[in-house]
Amino acid sequence: MRVLVVAASLVLALAVLAGYAERAFVDSDQFANRATAALEDDSVRGLIATKITDEVVLANQADLLAVRPIIESAASSIVGGRAFTRLFRAAVRDVHAALFLREQSTLTLTVADVGTVLVAALENLRPELADDINASRKVEIVERDVGDASAKLAGIADDVRVLAPLLAVAFVLLAAGAVAVAPDRRRAVVELGAGAAACGVLLAVAYAVARGRAVAVVEGAEAQEAAGAVWDAFLADLRTTVWVVAGCGAVVAAAAASLIRPVELGEPVRRALEWIGTEPRRPALRVLRGVALVAAGVVVLVARDAVLSLALTALGAYLVFAGLSAILQLVYRPPEAAPAVAPEPPAPRGRRRLVPALVAVVIVAGAGALLAGTGATTTAAPRGGACNGHAELCDRRLDEVALVATHNSMSVPLPGWYSAAQDAPIDEQLEEGVRGLLIDTHYADRLPNGRLRTYFGSREELRRRARADGVSDEAVDAALRIRERLGFSGEGERGMYLCHSFCELGGTPLGEVLDDIRAFLVANPDEVLVLINQDYVTPEDFVGAIREAGLEELVFKGSGMPTLREMIDRDERLVLLAENRPGGAPWYRSAYDALTQETPYSFGRPAELTEPSARAASCRPNRGSRDAPLFLLNHWVTTDPVPLPSQADTVNAYEPLLARARACRQARGRLPNLVAVNFYRRGDTFEVVDALNGLR
Repeated sequence: MRVLVVAASLVLALAVLAGYAERAFVDSDQFANRATAALEDDSVRGLIATKITDEVVLANQADLLAVRPIIESAASSIVGGRAFTRLFRAAVRDVHAALFLREQSTLTLTVADVGTVLVAALENLRPELADDINASRKVEIVERDVGDASAKLAGIADDVRVLAPLLAVAFVLLAAGAVAVAPDRRRAVVELGAGAAACGVLLAVAYAVARGRAVAVVEGAEAQEAAGAVWDAFLADLRTTVWVVAGCGAVVAAAAASLIRPVELGEPVRRALEWIGTEPRRPALRVLRGVALVAAGVVVLVARDAVLSLALTALGAYLVFAGLSAILQLVYRPPEAAPAVAPEPPAPRGRRRLVPALVAVVIVAGAGALLAGTGATTTAAPRGGACNGHAELCDRRLDEVALVATHNSMSVPLPGWYSAAQDAPIDEQLEEGVRGLLIDTHYADRLPNGRLRTYFGSREELRRRARADGVSDEAVDAALRIRERLGFSGEGERGMYLCHSFCELGGTPLGEVLDDIRAFLVANPDEVLVLINQDYVTPEDFVGAIREAGLEELVFKGSGMPTLREMIDRDERLVLLAENRPGGAPWYRSAYDALTQETPYSFGRPAELTEPSARAASCRPNRGSRDAPLFLLNHWVTTDPVPLPSQADTVNAYEPLLARARACRQARGRLPNLVAVNFYRRGDTFEVVDALNGLR
């Protein structure tokens, strides 16, 4: 029986270690979650901030040495933020794949886009420094030569996945076998509980020794503190687990012992002290005793923390055992041996005999539930922030949320633009809360003199596009005459630009705007955007530009209408829709075939948008199916060829805009999801959208 008890205790120790390793190290999400949890420690953040400062900034911009404290302060602030946390967690998952899924000789923890996040922080702190930072920089946090360890770890991971459940089953079988073959089954249960307690104590001591050695091999006080924080992020729960195992073993032993006889608290301690203090008679045993005492003294001096942990853990387990035994004996104490002549005492009631076992079951089950509930078996992923600035929006589907959108988002007062429909460039629009972009993409030739000449292919195509934009044939002819007179001729370099009908009147390279969008999404991981492209370029070229900008990984690729939180958790936060020709990739979908419906978009006077009598006509269906989930509310006055900001003051005012939005919602049975306006800073568009979302 004793052999089975010892074997069960050893197998239990292995099962605890294998089960914990399977959860904390083999599971990709748990591995990444625990690594990310280490960022909560100040010393870890400080070391990473120093690494960012050195690699992103000073390695390429040595002249910035004088402002190093400012840059390092900004770097430290981003390390604790949501943006860096998301990037770091993704990088750690890549490291996990390198370690456990494929053979790789070098392990490198590389965090991409750190420069982008750092620039965003510096723009708030010291804008003049932001331009000097390489926003696309990657940072190698850790690099180690692991040789063929990756292949070995992959094999170990496979073994752990199999061994963890097998060892648990083996422990149950060995424990059941020990009880089955024991002459006194209660005594077997006591010894199994004591074995589990001893197993927990020994694992706790081993944990303390291993942690001390792991931290000691790191040089520098700050680095040691960070190493301890990383160790705790991965393994602190193991210490809790083995303490719970020790405690549960003591509980089981106490419950079983209470059915046998009282336990004297001082008896085992007294026997141990007598054994230590008694001089053996045989010389060989005396030498062995002396060597053991010297070794014990050395251990106490060298590993004081481990010895203290062992003593306290053993004492705690023993006190739990003794205390529960005393309590349970009040519930039930077996009758003392009766004199031979006396009649046998009546057998105790069956219910009272079950009380110790029930108490043990409740305590052990409660400890297991507490262990799981406090996160000792799993570590949660980093908590998400508010969705598009409001926690109330997180659980709403995309078609249940209203967003501020800009019409002709790229048409802004920048050099080279001769008319504007918006107050600021797209990067500023995003920073100020715009979450819907309506853009136009064209091919254009950049001429040697720096001007842009729109490429239409033919005059018929030009007129077709102009009519789609509300431009008359007379205006087209006038524009062509002006173009010829002002020197838009010669050979040029063709590219894709954001222009409104004519790039001669202003254009911005598509790549620059996509870079701005990506920078915003990277630096703001809880934001969702919708982009509708009035496309006059091929879908293949547009998709290629999206991929070149690194945006494909952020594009929504699913189906149906997800909640904002679901989109954020999957990090697919950019919905891309094409007005004319979708394709090139499954995620570049048609705006009006099935996903979007809209109102008319051509209004010549403010009264057509503000007068109650005009609302029915302004809300009538235009493009898109009546069943489409997303509803685009077009709300601007068309004044060919130059938009008038004063009219935006009128139509974007709170009362008329909210009244029209609510009227269209009632008429169409849909919440206006994209409230698209000109000159978004004028009027009260943001307040109206908040009202539609029920936030005011």
